[in-house]
Amino acid sequence: MIKKAIVLLTAALTLLSVFMVSPLKALAYDELKNTDPDKYYILLDLKNQIVTVFERDENGEYTKIVRRFICTTGRTELNPEDPEDKGTPTPQGIWKIGARERFGEFAAFDGTYARYWTQIVEGVYFHSVMYSRHDVNTLQSGPYRRLGNKGSHGCVRLDVEDAKWLYYYACPGTTVNVSNGEPFDKTVKSKLKAKRMPFNNYKAFQVNIYDIDELPNPKAWVVKDGAEIRTGNGSNDSVRKRVPAGTELELLQIAETWCKVKFEKREGYMRTAYLTFKQGTMMSREDADIIKTTAYMYSEKSTDAKYRITKVPNYTSVKVLEPDNDGWTKIRYWGEEGYVQSRYLTKGWGVIPEVMTEIMPIASYKEAYSHY
Repeated sequence: MIKKAIVLLTAALTLLSVFMVSPLKALAYDELKNTDPDKYYILLDLKNQIVTVFERDENGEYTKIVRRFICTTGRTELNPEDPEDKGTPTPQGIWKIGARERFGEFAAFDGTYARYWTQIVEGVYFHSVMYSRHDVNTLQSGPYRRLGNKGSHGCVRLDVEDAKWLYYYACPGTTVNVSNGEPFDKTVKSKLKAKRMPFNNYKAFQVNIYDIDELPNPKAWVVKDGAEIRTGNGSNDSVRKRVPAGTELELLQIAETWCKVKFEKREGYMRTAYLTFKQGTMMSREDADIIKTTAYMYSEKSTDAKYRITKVPNYTSVKVLEPDNDGWTKIRYWGEEGYVQSRYLTKGWGVIPEVMTEIMPIASYKEAYSHY
């Protein structure tokens, strides 16, 4: 009886703490609670399976811990009986937050859903543990119980309340450092795991983590004939359908490289450069300066790790500030200036950032992308 009372009290206190930072009457899906990409810095610790969110101290350094929670990252244990098994690790490096979706389906895995998606890079997201249907009552027990251990397809699984916090506060452009170089810290991980509820208690609890009704998803129009809708946001993902210019699509996620779209009741991903958010207005061009292979941007013309600023994903449109000079090109990306090796740049279909920002259909996104 005493043990049961303690469990119920713990659940009640956890519920109260979540509502203090994440009230029931949250903003609509298209309204961020923070639009400053520099407000927070996120450390994803692969070794300990911990996410830590920092904000700046009085000296401007990211030392103040805002939130800390356990996670599940990509699988790294290989099948010894399968010589071709490379695992599905979460990609290391420094990235910028991209798209978001409140309650989405995995385009490559029909019938599996998650809440509060926040993109790290390409097909890798922070999101909640999974659901069997678009229904908060179908939370899956296995992923919940395995939090704190590696095992995903690359995404970062979280408790619902933690995924929700990132969804609203980690706006596009926020820096995420995915690191495997942190020291082991069993104490912190044990404390975080000790706060978690048994699955049945949590399943009942998370049903009450909700938002006001979603607004209708915005529309987009295809500007390139034969534009591909793929199962993932990468050029190697399978093509589901090719559509002609002028086709109207429903926007589920928005980012500068890929958008998640819905067409004829099927979901998939399309290059943002093949779309416009305003019918009759081109927000892309065929001869834009784009990154052809994911590359680091450096503060100096050197590949020394100490000069790394962030990774720039392939297909990203960048503004060239100084043309090729000794194998290096100076660019601007998410408000920061730095150098990339010129061999990673090419001309191709890419967005015009100023136009994309101006016609952005989501108000708070427009504010966040003004830093782009």
